[in-house]
This record gives sequence, structure tokens and C-alpha cells, in this order.
Amino acid sequence: MKTRTKLILHLISSIILTLSVFTVQAQTKLYGSYVATKISYLSDDELPEDNILKYTYTKYTFSNSDRISSSGVYSEIGTNFLFAIEGNRLIIKSEAGAVINTMKIMESTANKLVLVSSASNGSLEDPWAIKYTLYNEQFLQSKLPLTPDDIFSIKGTDTLYKSGQKIYAQFQGPSFQQYMYEQLGKKKMNIRNGQLLSTFIIDKNGHPDSLRIIQGINPKFDAEYIKAFNSSKNKWQPAKLNNENVKVLMSQELKYLSTEEGIPTYFLSQKANKAYKDKDYELALYYYDKALELKNDDIVNLYRRGICRQVLGNLKGACADWIKIQALGNPTANELLLKYCK
Repeated sequence: MKTRTKLILHLISSIILTLSVFTVQAQTKLYGSYVATKISYLSDDELPEDNILKYTYTKYTFSNSDRISSSGVYSEIGTNFLFAIEGNRLIIKSEAGAVINTMKIMESTANKLVLVSSASNGSLEDPWAIKYTLYNEQFLQSKLPLTPDDIFSIKGTDTLYKSGQKIYAQFQGPSFQQYMYEQLGKKKMNIRNGQLLSTFIIDKNGHPDSLRIIQGINPKFDAEYIKAFNSSKNKWQPAKLNNENVKVLMSQELKYLSTEEGIPTYFLSQKANKAYKDKDYELALYYYDKALELKNDDIVNLYRRGICRQVLGNLKGACADWIKIQALGNPTANELLLKYCK
């Protein structure tokens, strides 16, 4: 009798476990974009200031039933991967099916998603594992107040908004910048050095319009840029405000560096990053200075040089680096500015 009772209890336990797994999987059907509002350790301790993840913009976009994209820019979908959910595990794979990362799903609701990435020892339970607290992007946008900085111009009842985290048009592809580089690369114009800056409007129907080249490279390149821009006519979703389509002003920058300039910058940055990782901030500062002399708008180098300067007591210099990042339109250092540079 005891054996039979144990068998029945075992069967009941198996059924309950199966139902529990099914429930977790049903609750973790993911779709849409989620943005990290906080990145901390699993213990809820704050990341140190020299950990660039602390203030990095992170967005995960889930589409269909097996696609996930990761982006560090609000207006881009980003790099595309495959994903699967097994119990409370989010498994991210390459297009070939190789497992790239496994994250633990701590919480999953319509508006909130909490994910844990493993610590350096590979454990998802270690207090030093990284915890991402993310919220549905549309939910976050609805909570962000509309400010005067979100408006570019008002003509009668016609308002043109500026692209920002609250209001922006979505390119239907990993990145509009990547799309333009690819289209122009087909022309094989062999641009060694140059920078193109442009602004344009995405209208209420999602059509690109009113392209203005603020700074061109040369007449031939600029003409091809216009053609490539026009080829994106049906590749946009309009910006929305309060569930209504609105016009938004977007901008773009394309940069080309010669081998003579690009390679030294890369190796100097690598040396700086190694010293930074080793917490040798004096040596790291030396190499970041050299790298930024060659390429003065590298966001990661500016961010980390600012940290080096802060650690070494030069807060004014740190704030100057972080202010430049903000001026470049990147929000990575915004919280540092609020915290240290009032």
C-alpha cells in the first residue's frame, strides 16, 4: 500500500511540475520592445561607476515567435538573433542555432521584464550576476512627459517633433545607418576620409521627406546619398504620440576613416581598455588621450576617459567628456552628469 501511495504521490508531483513549467512558459511569451531602466547586480547592489553597463542604453525587441534583436540606440532594432524559452530560461542563439547566451527570466508581465545574465563564473544565481530591469517601450514612452525639447517647430496646427526616446520613427531593418552604408558601399566610390551630416522628416504616413545635407563629402557622393535615401521610401513606420501618427525630424551621420587613421585608433583603444579593466587608470588615461586625439567623438573612449579623470580627481575634466557625449546625442552619460556635474 505504501509503495502504491508513493507512486501516486510521485505521479501527482510530476503532473504539478509539468503544469508549473507550462504556466511559466505561457507567461513568458515575449513580443515587442523592452528597455532597461536599471542594470544592477543580482544582489541589487549598484554597479560601480567604471562599469559601462551601468548607464548603457539597452533595448531588446522580440518579434514573431523566435526572433530577438539587441540595440544600444533607441531608434534602431539592432542585431538580430534567434531565441527560445525553456522554463524560466531565455536562450539566445545565432542564426546557425549555436547558443550565444542563456539568461534567467525572473519576472515577465505585459509591461515588465526582469532578466539575469550570468556572473563571470557562469552562474545565474551568483550575487554578482547582472540583473536587467526592463519595461515595455510603449509603456515607458507613455510615462515620459512631453517637453519643449521634444518639439522642433509649430506652424499653426502643424507640429514637427524632434526624434528622441519619447517620439521617433522606426526604420524597418536593423539600422538606417547600416542600410545607408550598405547602399553606398555598392557604388564603390572609395571614400578615404569624410563625414556627412543630414536631417530629414518622416511624415505622418511614414514617408521620408525634406532631406537636407548639412555637411557633404563631395558632389558625387552626396548625389548617391540622396538616391540611397530615396530608396528607403517604404521602409519606415511613422512616429506616434498618444496613439496618433506625427511628423518627426530625424538626423544621420556617416563617417569614413582612412586605414592610416582607423588602425592606430583601434589599437590605442585596445590598450586603453586593457588598462581600464586592470584599474590602471593613469595608463588608461594616457592611451584614451592618444586615441581621442585621432578620433575625438568615440563614445566609449569619452565615457571611460571621464571615469579615469573622475577617479584621478579631475571631476571638471570628467564632466567635459560626459557633456561632449550628451552633445553628440548619446544618453550614455546623462545620469553621470546629473549625479556629478550639477
